[in-house]
Amino acid sequence: MKIIKIFSVKFLFLIIGFLPFKLMYLLSDFLSFILLRVIKYRVDIVRYNLKSSNLELTEIDIEKLIKNFYSHFCDIYLEMIKLDRMKKSDVQSRLKILNSEIVNKYLKEDKSVILLVSHYGGYEWCTALDYFFDYKVAAIYTPLKDKQLEKLTIKSRARHGMKLISRYNALNDIRDLEKSDSNYMYGFMADQSPQIRKINYWTKFLGVEVPAFTGAERMAKELNIPVVFAKMSKLSRGKYEMRLELIAENPNEFKDFEITEKYLRLVEKQIHEKPDYYFWTHNRFKHRKN
Repeated sequence: MKIIKIFSVKFLFLIIGFLPFKLMYLLSDFLSFILLRVIKYRVDIVRYNLKSSNLELTEIDIEKLIKNFYSHFCDIYLEMIKLDRMKKSDVQSRLKILNSEIVNKYLKEDKSVILLVSHYGGYEWCTALDYFFDYKVAAIYTPLKDKQLEKLTIKSRARHGMKLISRYNALNDIRDLEKSDSNYMYGFMADQSPQIRKINYWTKFLGVEVPAFTGAERMAKELNIPVVFAKMSKLSRGKYEMRLELIAENPNEFKDFEITEKYLRLVEKQIHEKPDYYFWTHNRFKHRKN
């Protein structure tokens, strides 16, 4: 069964990889309908998240947003597969970095940077950031239980030069990389709910008191690495831009959790501007206090 599953995934990657974008988005529309109307994949969680948030949505707003979200949800996953076959020039024609000088200045100073990203917009396109910066790019990820599928996923996400670091060994691995001759851009998706045993800070997110992931801040302070936020905007299907914003140049000058708070407030602002493109299928409020 595992062989069949892996073969099916590889075949899917092959087919999607060679599909023209127009046909791919027709497929995305079909899959969106199936997920939302037939399978109803995590629709209850999406609706619960939206109603729990402080977005002040009416029932009509919520239903419209859910429909738009599932369209975007399918786009993102098909684009992730499509990226596996895209060339550097194709990626650069669809993703724009507006102000790379914010991080390039630290490279000139022989410093690494921590790039905080959220599950918003075209975040999967961050696997190709190696094309846009002189830094080596490393991303923290959660290993899959299925080792064969994980191997395939790692190979796909590393195709454009990105190095993947397991979140279970992230601190030690980053310590080792900081001792090397290279400077890295370390990518963190820091807007998910942490594991219960690792909760050490609670805060408001979209009006709900929830635990916050603080690992990126702790690493930034220990290793004295500047922290930058990456705001990813969706311009149209398959067209994205990233705008960088400095959070902390000298992390140890900030109080505990202040960096985490600045990051979460930036994510909130992004969501309020256009909530359709946030990843609402994550059960972000599962450990809520109120």
